[in-house]
Amino acid sequence: MAEIEAVAVFDLTGPVAHFRKYYTNSSSLTYGFPPRTVLMGIIAALLGMERDSYYGLLDRGRYGVAVKVPGRRLMQTVNYTRTKKEDLGVISRGGLVPGTQIPLELLLPAGAYPRLRFRVFFHHPDEELLAETAQRLQERRSHYPLYLGLTECPAMFEFRGFFNPSQYRRLPRGTPVSLTSVLNTALLEKLVLNGNAPRRIFRERAPHSFGEGRTLCPPASLLYTEGEPLTARLRTDAYHFEFGEAETDAVAFMEE
Repeated sequence: MAEIEAVAVFDLTGPVAHFRKYYTNSSSLTYGFPPRTVLMGIIAALLGMERDSYYGLLDRGRYGVAVKVPGRRLMQTVNYTRTKKEDLGVISRGGLVPGTQIPLELLLPAGAYPRLRFRVFFHHPDEELLAETAQRLQERRSHYPLYLGLTECPAMFEFRGFFNPSQYRRLPRGTPVSLTSVLNTALLEKLVLNGNAPRRIFRERAPHSFGEGRTLCPPASLLYTEGEPLTARLRTDAYHFEFGEAETDAVAFMEE
């Protein structure tokens, strides 16, 4: 994997999210963070890339995400209307077609937090693409609206900075790092939990990239916490960012 250079950083916020777990069918369960494939879609929406047109290009990027606000789950039952080809004529005439009730798990902010917040770190070897992404973020100018998983979950974004190598610190592999980002377990050498373990550590299997025809490639196994650092030794470099007022993040990108 090529060395990280410039990195665009922004926060995704919203009152509710649903990042559907790929292996659920009768119930729609949610991840507690936007998986890498969702982050690819966010960047594509910022830049105005059409659906199914960006997988190869944006898969070359590197993505990190930190959960900044703890979440809670709420299960709701929603009505889905069948929209097969033979039903569209009936719908257009105001007729009724069979529907299905599906349990849908929503992700909400816990405690007194008013909004969910995910901090996204994005690098791409195409310098022009990366610079345009940073410019659009800074100008608050997205080509398409952004969502936290579903169109019913609109998202806002806040630009946090465009960091050159002199503006962040590289943390060499093998040294203990207090990570705030989601961690791909393939990059984990050892957890260091001596008296500093987070209250909860979550493990998920989540989509990592798309293949031909939007087919899912093998998922990644990921560890994350909700706003608490996770100390670990890694098989890859991590990166330390400072945002002022003593706010920092130590990030491992998701790619092997």
